[in-house]
Formats: sequence, C-alpha cells, structure tokens
Amino acid sequence: MTISAGSGISTHVNISEAIEEAWAQIQKTLKGDPSVVIAYVGVAHERQSTLNSLRELVGPSVPVIGGSSQGASIGGEALEQPRFLALAAISGVTVTTASVDDISKDSAASGAELAAALGAPPEGPHATVLFYDPLGGVNAQALVDSLADGGYPHVYGAATGQPWGKFVGTYQFAADRVTEKGATVARIDGVEVIAELTHGAESLGLELEVTKSEGNIVYELNGRPALDVWCEQLGVEPEADVENSANWALGMTMPAGTNYEGLITRAPFSLDNEARTLVFQAPVPVGASVQVCIRTQDAVYDRALDMSKRLKNALTAADPVLALGFECGARPSPFLGAEKAKEEVCAMQQTIGVDTPWLGTYAWGEIAPVGDRTYFHNFTFPLAVLVRPNA
Repeated sequence: MTISAGSGISTHVNISEAIEEAWAQIQKTLKGDPSVVIAYVGVAHERQSTLNSLRELVGPSVPVIGGSSQGASIGGEALEQPRFLALAAISGVTVTTASVDDISKDSAASGAELAAALGAPPEGPHATVLFYDPLGGVNAQALVDSLADGGYPHVYGAATGQPWGKFVGTYQFAADRVTEKGATVARIDGVEVIAELTHGAESLGLELEVTKSEGNIVYELNGRPALDVWCEQLGVEPEADVENSANWALGMTMPAGTNYEGLITRAPFSLDNEARTLVFQAPVPVGASVQVCIRTQDAVYDRALDMSKRLKNALTAADPVLALGFECGARPSPFLGAEKAKEEVCAMQQTIGVDTPWLGTYAWGEIAPVGDRTYFHNFTFPLAVLVRPNA
C-alpha cells in the first residue's frame, strides 16, 4: 500500500464545516484511506463533538491523536486563535495507540503503562509520537524515560496547549476518546524519522545553585525560596500567568559529548505561593548549576532557518511523507509576533520542500531525542520528518 499524507486547516466557526474544509485540503495529496489522523484544535471548539465528527468522517477504526493547541501551521499558513482546526492524515501505515488518564500521580508509572500497552516495538522502521497534558504537575522526563525503558527510546511529540494567557486547561485525543490530564502515544509502523531541533536561548551568565528540590519541584535557589528568586529576576508578581514565563528560563548543561545547541532550558509551569516553589515538567536536581537564560528574536528566527537547512541536507536521499513541527508556544506571537512566526514557518517549508505536507503545533512543552535519549524541552522547535523507508 502506498504511504502518503496530507494536511489541512480551517477557521470556520462550525466544526463540521471546518472538518470538511480541512479534509478537502488533505485529499489533494492523501492516497487511499487514512491509517491515522493527527488533530490540533482551538479550545473554542467543543472537544467531544470535534472528535465525534472526525470519527464519523474517517470511520471508527481510524485513531485520532493530538488535542488542544495554542495554534498550528500547515503549508503556507501559521495561526494562533481560540477557534481553529488543523489536521494531518497518513495512509499506508499500521498504527498502534495507547493512553493513560492521569499522568501527574506517577509520571514514570504512566510511561511504563504506555510502553506496555504499545507492546514490543517492531524490528522494522517506526515512529513514536506522544501528546500529554502539561499543567497537572507532570514529570515529562520521567514519562519519556519510562517509555525508553519499555523499548521506545526515540519519541517525538508535544504538550497539548491552550490560548496564551491564564492557565485554563488542555485536553488530548486518545484514539477514540478525550482525556484532560492524560497522555496518548501512537506507534506508526512503516516510516522512518529524520529530525532536527533548535531553541535560540542564550545564558545571561548568571549562575544559580539548586539548593533544595524534589523531582521536578524546586524549593530553593542559592538557599532562598525559589519563587522569590524567580519573581525578583522577572520583576513580576507570582501569578499563574504564562506571560510571566514567556522569555525567561533556567538553563542546564547537557551531558558531556551531547551534540546540542547550548543549554537545555526549563520554564516553570506551576507556582506555589504558599510553599514558594517552582514546578517544572522535568527534574531539576539538588546541586545542579542552572543559568538564567533569555532569547532574542534574531537568534530564534535565524537558528530556525539554519535548522531547516541542516534538515534539508539530511533529507537529500530520503523520500519525505509528512513534516511534523512541535514548536514551543512561547516562540510565535508572544515573542516573534504573528507575522514573523508565519514568515519563519513558510521560509522553513520553502527550504525543506513545499511538496512535503506539513503539520505543526504550538506546544506547551516539546519532546524530542538528542542522540540516543529522548528529552523534555522548553522554548524549543523540534521538526521531525516522516520518510518512506529505503528499499
């Protein structure tokens, strides 16, 4: 069976008409019936009716993965708004999915459960894609580490999102249902992955020591309450508002010998006024030396274009099926601006090839391998291209 893909987007207020419009775009390049649908949806669309309408279109045997998003991109378009629908469909592959409902209770156990449900990975080529909720106190690194222990060391994906502003909540499409605090993973058999990533964050040179932490909760920096230090650095009140973490992060040194763009960044996703703590999506160990990092528009934009050039070179002998972008939601309109964010994506598409279907999401946490291990990232833009296996 021919492996193919297509993508589409719509801002129609009626979800049925939005699906119809996006699906018409998909059918321009999709050959045959879909094996899986990836859906990113603005929170103004009702989640269950969206899933129901999609499943009515593609059939009950076709899994739908993805979930809510701050915004999305396809070929020639990138947008952020409360009401949109962006889809991609892949045909000619075999897909296995798994999901869990509450990843905050024990993220490591959730990852192990997902891996067990997927079963042993095949010997042939495959891609593993993960979507999860970022707001309930998840330890995303523990989640992907357990997936690795279960046989899935190379995972790509994103935290589901919401419009920029106050933390409200996200949701995930888990094949045939919707979950709010969970995770869904899909193994797509029959394709390989060629990927790159970038973030554009730079250290200010100010080093801090993590003097008290437990897992992904940081209690003290330099012997003082972590939230106090964080607020002083930003000059903000400790409100649970994403605006407060749009440009600032802690940077950590990657293991020696790792080929990576500087420091790996960690942005706080929950603030505890009473305990004066910062909660991240990945562990920040006691004794770690962390550095205050900021971003510049030039670094973010230019390095994204450089990344697309590297990826183009890596794809020279490949046969692309679908490009999946997992761009941090703190990169587009909150930082680059809507016009520059669209310009960035379109320039990358021109470099990689406009004939390759594209679907991107603006994520609230990014998942991508570096070397032989999968990492959780912030402020990062992983771009994974699914390609047909070499004969």
